[in-house]
Amino acid sequence: MHTPVLLHESIEALNIQAGKIFIDGTLGSGGHSALVAEKFKNSVTIIGLDRDKDAVKKSEERLRTLDTNIHLFTESFKNLDDVLGKLSIGTVDAILFDLGISTDQLENSGRGFSFLKDEPLDMRMSGEGIRASDILNSWDEPAIELILRGFGEEKFSRKIAQEIVERREVKPFKTTFDLVNAVLKVKPKSWKEKINPATKTFQALRITVNEELTTLEIGLEKGFKILESGGRLVVISFHSLEDRIVKNFFRDKVKEQLARQITKKPIVASKQEIETNPRSRSAKLRVIEKI
Repeated sequence: MHTPVLLHESIEALNIQAGKIFIDGTLGSGGHSALVAEKFKNSVTIIGLDRDKDAVKKSEERLRTLDTNIHLFTESFKNLDDVLGKLSIGTVDAILFDLGISTDQLENSGRGFSFLKDEPLDMRMSGEGIRASDILNSWDEPAIELILRGFGEEKFSRKIAQEIVERREVKPFKTTFDLVNAVLKVKPKSWKEKINPATKTFQALRITVNEELTTLEIGLEKGFKILESGGRLVVISFHSLEDRIVKNFFRDKVKEQLARQITKKPIVASKQEIETNPRSRSAKLRVIEKI
């Protein structure tokens, strides 16, 4: 099961109180919502969202065993205002976005999120829209190069894009190992590298397929809008592109005197957490409170 990163730190930062409403915008396996339910029982209303229907199903099985007042939706957090409309709720008191991809999705989804398993090149969290293979097999070289450079911050973006276009003329991309082999031809694996050579390419494709950065920008705006005065918005990001968006959004709200910054610097994982969960190494938690 997925281990939530900065679990206790994020719940503490949310400053949830009895009688309040909490939105878990990235439900995942339900770790954050489960802790809130265990701590507050049914005195807190929990609204859980995730666009991955499998994640919602697993969370429902986990959370139904707890004494809690919870509403679960298979929906992206960029549509949280629509969800609140269905529940006839105007404002909430705490919102959490735990960005990135879960261990469950990497290990068990079979959708090609991991470069360590040979799976279909899908990468869709919701199961809808274009697949990663569609991009690799039909987009032109400049477009592929652009997403690799922009969303993956890949220094070899031009050469990798060229290799992808040349390879698909011989054989269409179908599985993750097809893509890994293309990247390795351009970037031979070196013992000096801290990350797998295909990491940035996979990140770029996943962000593109799921429109992650646009979704984050929309979610932040809508989330802040429906926050009650004194409510808190907490975001955990895992790479620089996400964190930059969150940092700038929070900074702007503070400058506009619409919010106050709770922590001057982002909260990061302890050495102990990093040792038990290496994925937490890159996590940054930021929090603001609406004035």
